[in-house]
Amino acid sequence: MPWWSTGIAAATLAPGGSREVMLEMRSVLLVNIEGSISAVEATCPHLGGILADGKLEGPRLTCPEHGAVFDAPSGKVIADPFGVEPPDGAVDPLMTFPTRIVAGLIEVELA
Repeated sequence: MPWWSTGIAAATLAPGGSREVMLEMRSVLLVNIEGSISAVEATCPHLGGILADGKLEGPRLTCPEHGAVFDAPSGKVIADPFGVEPPDGAVDPLMTFPTRIVAGLIEVELA
């Protein structure tokens, strides 16, 4: 699987911060959870809400459109737009991507 440089220095993505990047025609959201950088798909699988506009509180990432809540590091659904917790509910988990830091820059492995 190829690794892609985001061109973003890890030091510029502060804990609690997020940043959307485009890699190989795929929109990816980088999030920094307590110093650990994760990457997830940048749109909500429910109805395509832009997650960069959502709320990141600790590991909880909330879609700004319908309120689905995800665990950002794992992509797992915490609650769907109606507050229904898994295994019930109708929202798919977020796709996640491995990350690494090379020469201070964040890289993402795309499948």
